[in-house]
Amino acid sequence: MQMQPAGRGSGRTRPLLFRSAGLCSDRIMSVHLLVVKLGLVRFATSLLVVLLANVLNRVLIVDLSVPAAQVTFCFAFQHVMTPVGLVTGYFSDARALWGRHRTPYLWGGMLLAIAVMPFFPGWAQALGAAPGQRNLIWQGVILFSLFGIGTTVSATAINALLVDRLPEQERGPALTQVWILTLGGFIVGSFFISVLFPNYDPQELDRLFALITLAVLAVTLWGAWGVEPPSPPEPSRGEAEVGLGPSLRFLMGNGQTRIFFGFLFASIFFLSLQTFLLTAYGGEVLSLPVAETSRFGIYVSYGIILGMSGLHLLLSARQRAGGRLVLALSLVLGGAAFGLLSLSSFFPMAKGALGALWLLGFSRGIYNVGLSHLTMNMAHPAFSGIFMGLWNLVSGLALAAGEMTGGFLKDFLHHSLGDLRGAYGWVFLLEGLGLLCCLIFLWPLNLDRHRRSLSLFLAGRRPEAEAGGGARSESLSHDDR
Repeated sequence: MQMQPAGRGSGRTRPLLFRSAGLCSDRIMSVHLLVVKLGLVRFATSLLVVLLANVLNRVLIVDLSVPAAQVTFCFAFQHVMTPVGLVTGYFSDARALWGRHRTPYLWGGMLLAIAVMPFFPGWAQALGAAPGQRNLIWQGVILFSLFGIGTTVSATAINALLVDRLPEQERGPALTQVWILTLGGFIVGSFFISVLFPNYDPQELDRLFALITLAVLAVTLWGAWGVEPPSPPEPSRGEAEVGLGPSLRFLMGNGQTRIFFGFLFASIFFLSLQTFLLTAYGGEVLSLPVAETSRFGIYVSYGIILGMSGLHLLLSARQRAGGRLVLALSLVLGGAAFGLLSLSSFFPMAKGALGALWLLGFSRGIYNVGLSHLTMNMAHPAFSGIFMGLWNLVSGLALAAGEMTGGFLKDFLHHSLGDLRGAYGWVFLLEGLGLLCCLIFLWPLNLDRHRRSLSLFLAGRRPEAEAGGGARSESLSHDDR
């Protein structure tokens, strides 16, 4: 039995995904192997992120006494680099490099992120010796920018590969499994780092970065090898790919995709307001020691895995994507979690906060599953690289905006109200209400309308492609509001 995913919008015949002896089990094993290998690349990326976010961040602020504003300014540039994913996504759609569309960007992005890791310990120690030195701050900006470019490019290529190589009904579950492995990287990385690096030591910091980086390189080499078969010869001009401009005009001009990206930005924005506040809330409001607040992230992560694994198994058993209903449930549960956190701020209670963290993680897990299904149902192989690049761009900007806004709101409310507990309480309450307001995006979202608009767009591009680009087709005016 042979399985071939949907072709690109130009009509190019995509390479066959699997060649088997006719047994369904062979195809299933091939799908699982592909997802596991791509998931392990994201697992490896998580190890690098943990090394920077959980180790380098803490060393700079606590052990080296670098002002937090300087540290977060440098860290933010890994999110600022997300527009690069849109550009590389377009080029991976448009032409093959060395016979492949996605894996050159997957390899290039991961190797770039790995290559800059050994420079971080030396930079951190230099900045600790001379905080505020402009040259060192800009060195940090360059390092985090390169790291952000690498992770963005590789993530875009991985997501586009899932769209290219899997039929639509299997893409959502596959992305969910990749996300589960990504989260597993955070948990495994946190565990091993806590064992290998219990206390700050400059020499041990260098060794830790070297050891984790080598492990990431090994996992990446195995995970990225053989995930994309060679592409057929490039088509003639009469089979030209859908260009960047037409694709973006369609995605931004179509009502359903505007609703989708609006929901994506708003929901991630409100979910990320508390990113840098939870551990500070535990210390300043609940008076918990550092050892206890450091476990907050673990509680949330376990809740995410519980929500993602349980819902993924349920949806897989029923062969239903879930989509909007799953996302609506996640928003309601997330609103309840932030409401409980707000209550635990106005009336401090550690047990209530602990329950809120588990509920927050559980709601995030459900959100991840729903978003993975909806994203993969909206994407199409005709411009999967562009779509996933735009997806990463919107997500990254929302994440950066939410993280910065959360810290600003907490300081502003503390200064205005003169009440530290109230400042945290109102920020958490705002997050909960914001998530509930995101429900208004889900009501008009309709996948059938999106597919009809997509079919009209691709049909309109086909005569232009057959004419070798000489005649321009009539632009799509159907806006499916």
